[in-house]
Amino acid sequence: MNANLQLLFLCFLLSIVSCKDQKENKVESEVSWIIPDSIKLAHQPEVSINSIDKGKNLFQIYCSTCHGNEGRGDGAAGQAMGAQPADLTSEKVLAQAGGEIFYKIAEGKGVMPSFRDLLTEEERWALVGFIQHLKEMEPSTSKTIQPKPIVSDLVIEHFTKVVPRVVRIWEGPDQFLWYATIGGDVYRLPMNDPHQLEKMLELSDHGISRLQGATMHAGQLFLSGNVRVNDNKGTMGRMVRVNWDNSANAQVTVMFTTAEYGTTNTPFDHGWSALQVSKDGKSIFVVSGSRTDHGEVQDNLGAYPNSRDVALTSKIFRIPIDAENLLLPDDLSFLKKSGYLYAEGLRNAYDLALDPKGRLLAVVNSGDYDQNEDMFWVREGFHYGYPWVMGGMESPQQFPDWFPDPSKDPFLNEGAAAWPDDFYNDPEFPEKPKGVEFGKSIVNYGPDADKFRDEITGEIQDASNLGVGITTFTPHSSPLGLVSDNANLLPGRFKGKAMVLRYTSGKKSVLMQPFTSEGEDLLLLDLEFSNAEENFNLNAFSIATGFSQPVDAVLVDENLYVIEYGGRELGGNIWKITFKDSRE
Repeated sequence: MNANLQLLFLCFLLSIVSCKDQKENKVESEVSWIIPDSIKLAHQPEVSINSIDKGKNLFQIYCSTCHGNEGRGDGAAGQAMGAQPADLTSEKVLAQAGGEIFYKIAEGKGVMPSFRDLLTEEERWALVGFIQHLKEMEPSTSKTIQPKPIVSDLVIEHFTKVVPRVVRIWEGPDQFLWYATIGGDVYRLPMNDPHQLEKMLELSDHGISRLQGATMHAGQLFLSGNVRVNDNKGTMGRMVRVNWDNSANAQVTVMFTTAEYGTTNTPFDHGWSALQVSKDGKSIFVVSGSRTDHGEVQDNLGAYPNSRDVALTSKIFRIPIDAENLLLPDDLSFLKKSGYLYAEGLRNAYDLALDPKGRLLAVVNSGDYDQNEDMFWVREGFHYGYPWVMGGMESPQQFPDWFPDPSKDPFLNEGAAAWPDDFYNDPEFPEKPKGVEFGKSIVNYGPDADKFRDEITGEIQDASNLGVGITTFTPHSSPLGLVSDNANLLPGRFKGKAMVLRYTSGKKSVLMQPFTSEGEDLLLLDLEFSNAEENFNLNAFSIATGFSQPVDAVLVDENLYVIEYGGRELGGNIWKITFKDSRE
């Protein structure tokens, strides 16, 4: 998902975060704080219902994507980091004086950002009051909040609760739904009795400690993700194929591992994620997201000096579906000559799908700068611009005369995870590859998900109100859960159309909030191919809203199943969406 998801998600996920770069390789709650006694004893204003409500709203916008909606340190964006966000409901946190919490919010340390310049003193005290009362509040995710249709020709039903930290859902044979958690657990449930949940695999079976990709084909399960190495400072990509024998024993075959490269312990370390089997069934596409926000140096406290993105990141690979024990080196020339590298320059393509003709589509997160989010028709051998272009806009750090200043550059948001450490004048930024024309984004002509920031004025505009299109979605939307009705099974205006989720909500994201209060919704994508432009155009329509961290979706016959991330403890939901023909 951009630096805000992952996404999962996907990132999923991904880019809606306020957690900063890791300065110490520790759990955040273990970072040593030296707080003056005068601060510990600072007078805390009286806590009222109004101040708690104000603190709750601020928490959702600035804190929840790392610390989680309930403050348990389980926000999806924080899961990529070696230092995990603190559980704010723990006795250790709640035993602190109000002044201690106030000081930490103001000053920041380690992965915890400073909010001194972003929030007023009154707002910081409101956050303190809300945090102090977190444990007394009924968790919102313990109540099943029903998403709502925006249009009349669909129905949303609760299908089942799911375990925490889910990242993928897919269809299996014999009328089973399957889903996986980022920690490596894989479950299946019969569609006619979703309460009969069965764990099929766990981390020890496949060895993928950060699982982000999963799909099935011809009864075989494919999983992709990352394995940490070098005392958690490095990582390797990994993909496995799983079969079950007649005794229901899992047979796991390693398809590939990659050479070691550096992690970053930031929300920008996107890892190996989305999987899509090719139309002919002979190969499988796998995404490797970027390890940086926008191509900056991320060296993990010097463990991987001067390391930016590498040959193994920000790309889509194509692997033979019967591959065994391949080693993918950090060598761009080899990856191209071997045929494994399919396309370059995609920052975090957290989800893939095929259109009816077998063309590969990808939805891509941009970084913490206010660039639009992309959707691409991905073609073999093409380069799609990252880190030099995102959302159809050139990234400013490639220009030697650019000096970041939020007071002068409206595309910089002081609440961004990448600010201030990762936006800087960067004279060593790599030059664009010579002689390469970047692939173009699909243009969205609205009416939804088409807010953007004007490059000249800096003002936020609605593209469809202006009669123009954008490339492709509102900044920081974190699009994922891409599906396409290739079998034409859906009724009415949904027949043959694609759909995508927006993981981010403008109500909860400091980055997305200036653009819209919408998000965490389902978009209907009316795609039309233009022979003249050799690309798709689309119109996006928001058709359902009110999901809570939706991370993936799968079409099964005439129904769409949407699954939610679910935090660390309480778990999310699967929602069943049934479509109707409005003409009936």
